[in-house]
Amino acid sequence: MAVVSTFSIFSCQKNSLTLESPEAQLNKKAAVSAQAGATIATLNWDQTYQKIDGFGAFGGRIVPFFESAKRDSILDYLWGVSGLKLNILRGKVLHTYPFNQQTKVVTIKPAGVSIDVDPNSATYQNLTADEKEQLGQVWIIKKAKERYEVPFVMASTWTPPLYMKTNTSSISAKWFNGLNFNTSSTAFARYLTGFVKSFQNEGITINAISPSNEPENVFSDWDASYWDASHLGQFITNNLRPELNSAGLQSTKIISSENAAWGTADNFLSGMDRSKVDILAGHGYVEISGIITGQRGFNQSPSMWNFSIGGKPMWVTEASDDGGNYDNGIEGGLKLAVNMHKLLADCNANAYVFWLGMLAFQNNEALICTKSDGSLEFPKTYDVMGHYSRFIKAGYMRINVGVQNGNGLLISAYKDPQTGKFVLVVTNTGTAAVPLDINLTGFASSALNNYQTTASSSGHWGNVGTVNPNSSGVYSLTIPAKSISTLEGNKL
Repeated sequence: MAVVSTFSIFSCQKNSLTLESPEAQLNKKAAVSAQAGATIATLNWDQTYQKIDGFGAFGGRIVPFFESAKRDSILDYLWGVSGLKLNILRGKVLHTYPFNQQTKVVTIKPAGVSIDVDPNSATYQNLTADEKEQLGQVWIIKKAKERYEVPFVMASTWTPPLYMKTNTSSISAKWFNGLNFNTSSTAFARYLTGFVKSFQNEGITINAISPSNEPENVFSDWDASYWDASHLGQFITNNLRPELNSAGLQSTKIISSENAAWGTADNFLSGMDRSKVDILAGHGYVEISGIITGQRGFNQSPSMWNFSIGGKPMWVTEASDDGGNYDNGIEGGLKLAVNMHKLLADCNANAYVFWLGMLAFQNNEALICTKSDGSLEFPKTYDVMGHYSRFIKAGYMRINVGVQNGNGLLISAYKDPQTGKFVLVVTNTGTAAVPLDINLTGFASSALNNYQTTASSSGHWGNVGTVNPNSSGVYSLTIPAKSISTLEGNKL
């Protein structure tokens, strides 16, 4: 918890008048006007931290998404202006694409079938499971780009094609099954490059590609590939970056290493050749130590990385509550709120990408779920995501918030250097309401719009009114128990 320092007061005696610094005057006003026992938050316009690149979700699970009768609405709820306004879409480099190693061409969808094919038609039903997944992903990404101009599409690789792995019969990474470096490093780099080129031929720019997803996961049964830090760094530097460049894809960024936990990524990336990595990435799940003791889901206490990032952005490219019973209420939402606050405000992450955009059933891993009657359900995690993604745009800067008498509140603030808009996000995980006084230093504002999600709120991030400053310029309000609030204003 940050603590506002006591500002030194300097004065000079002249004609019996005492002159104080503006900071001292502000501190005095706050002390006088504060509500009894209130948390005091002081926003400093000029003290900035990381730039925010945005918020996103995975475009899947692909086949249920594509086949859903409500897929158009789901797209809008995630990337549309009436929904979460996400600006990042995470796709998947499937390992099933046909690949001509001589021509370097990767075929990303079945020939002769339109992506607008009716999922109930015989044409679609006659496709293989792999072809349905390939076709569905092109539809999801292309429609999101066309309708909402989603500016950033990234694609992560769970596993290379099986014939490129050390154990060619296993989709998983068990027993350290990964890329056969002796035979397939060049082929795999060409496969990833061919994937980007084929989407480019469809009019879709893949802005960034990741050659690994959770490279340390040698325990699960799903598609995965084992990498150690040394080999992954060598592959990116010696194979992937040169292959992308030779194909005219110099602007395609490389993301790595996408370990399952933020702390694991810290250890992994610190021992890796990162010279050709453009975006450093980790996931937001609990650390291995937590898994051993039976924990699952969102990491509630991630730590700042210990190595020098060299000015490169740090992204959370996956997180969800993958453990426990389905919880569509405020408790589930607050787990996400804590995870997002800690990663953005304590660890300086530049972007946050949720795991699943939708599921065809009810599960904690998705922002939008489907009930048994086919209707959509929006758990509180959806609302919480909106408290960040709808109000904090790419290009915003996180600014300092000094906190006195925190009362358990988690508070972070962000500004748009271009327009003067600013946003304050406040999470209260406690069982009691907390009075909050907000002070501004280095700038002034008029009324703040107040958007809230509570256990009983029925709408998404509902506007509960405005908060006006008192005569001393202090904004006083009450933060409800078990809630998340977003306050939005404009610099005068």
